[in-house]
Amino acid sequence: MKKTIGKRLTGIGAICLAAMLVVAGCGSSGTTAGAAAGGDKVVKIGFFGPLSGDAATDGVHAKNGAELAVDQINAQGGVKGVKLQLVAEDDQASSKDALNAVQKLIEQEKVSALVSGSYSGPTKTVNPIVQKSKVPMVVSYAVHPDITKGGDYIYRAIYTADVQGDAMAEYAQSELGLKRFAVLYQDNDYGVSIQQAFSAKVKELGGSVPVSRAFKSGDKDFNPLLTAIKGAGVDAIYVAGYYNEAAQICQQAKQLGVNVPVLGSDGFDSPKLIELGGASTEGVTFTTPFNRDEPRDVVKNFVKTYKEKFKEDPDMTAAQTYDSVELIAQAMKTGSDKESIAKGLSQTKDFEGVTGNISFNAQHEAVKPVIFVKVDQGKFVFVKSISTK
Repeated sequence: MKKTIGKRLTGIGAICLAAMLVVAGCGSSGTTAGAAAGGDKVVKIGFFGPLSGDAATDGVHAKNGAELAVDQINAQGGVKGVKLQLVAEDDQASSKDALNAVQKLIEQEKVSALVSGSYSGPTKTVNPIVQKSKVPMVVSYAVHPDITKGGDYIYRAIYTADVQGDAMAEYAQSELGLKRFAVLYQDNDYGVSIQQAFSAKVKELGGSVPVSRAFKSGDKDFNPLLTAIKGAGVDAIYVAGYYNEAAQICQQAKQLGVNVPVLGSDGFDSPKLIELGGASTEGVTFTTPFNRDEPRDVVKNFVKTYKEKFKEDPDMTAAQTYDSVELIAQAMKTGSDKESIAKGLSQTKDFEGVTGNISFNAQHEAVKPVIFVKVDQGKFVFVKSISTK
């Protein structure tokens, strides 16, 4: 307690204070599995992601998804009577802040498992700490291929950059008949890894990438890049990036008369894309793990309860972190300590998640479908799903 306690507390006042201190001690247990006020055993699940700053939309939605999963699991009695407690830390999409956040979650909060609700760079940075502490971490939507190479305690609930880059290249050429692509990509681990996969697969299939340019997070003027693209005779623009910059690219392409299809990565999957880009996003097609139109009960219930709780539609980041927490809960059926959770995750097979049936392969990568979504009349509309190995 921050206030100084006087030395002259006597009688009933002293007894009350002592009781308060005991209750406070139980509520902030330093053990991995503590006891809740009602006597239930509690396991802490640590979450980190960008809850403030330019990337806060993704981070907040990711936290919302995790929170909803925890609430629903606890409302059903927890996992074999064990309740979950979500402990969230803000990394502001910064590798340094992610490192501090995860250290706090592991060393001070004593979490039994972690959920990364952050991007590839921050998630890669924390891998050594996760491995050393042997606290299992489920990566919700960071796609850089190297992330799961960090150790035995890291699992990814989404497919890699290679998988979605390859999938879009094949779809664009075989089904849309496109051959020449301009590639614009975010100059970070996420954008670079996806564009490398996409460009390599395009060339492997006989297509070409005459224009390939990087941009930085927060860039607003894409006219120089789009002017170069306009004269290159491309069939389409592929953007490996997030919704903020993607919306600007769509708007400015229309203004410059660059009238070719825009294709994108899963960073497009946010209501903010349409909100910021307006009519210029009409016809945009992107890859995502989340089919919000799927008729499965688990999807319909997730969309309904998320909207009721948070007063907005869920996006990919919310769906992914929801599934990440559910995967941890499923793993807890083998035990609630960190070693048992890690073992349970490694045995995951055909788990029915909001983002599809999920199995972890030997490399701890999720095997799940890639979804193609198109903006149609101001809404995200399902196009098709393809299976992955």
